[in-house]
Amino acid sequence: MKRLYALGLHGIVASALIFSAAGCGEQSDGPAEKAGKAIDGAIEKGTDSVSDAMKSTGDAMTDAAEDAKGAVSNAVDSTGDALKDAAGKAGETIKDAGEAGKEAVGLKD
Repeated sequence: MKRLYALGLHGIVASALIFSAAGCGEQSDGPAEKAGKAIDGAIEKGTDSVSDAMKSTGDAMTDAAEDAKGAVSNAVDSTGDALKDAAGKAGETIKDAGEAGKEAVGLKD
């Protein structure tokens, strides 16, 4: 009888261990786990959106800088051309004034 009792006790303990191990399998997510996953997904989408926006902004800034560089280069070239023209006209005016001065004092050839 003791032997049967010991065998029964071992059987009960073994069954308890088997059933407790079976309960350790995959379980469905609880509300907190579902909320955590939803928050993780929202953060990932938000991060992707911000990353895309920053890339677009960076591209737009690069394009604007290149356009500004071209505009400044054109303005510098135009200013240089205008100064050359003004210097040439000033030189002609000074030459004409010198000729007029020579003629006025009677030094003209």
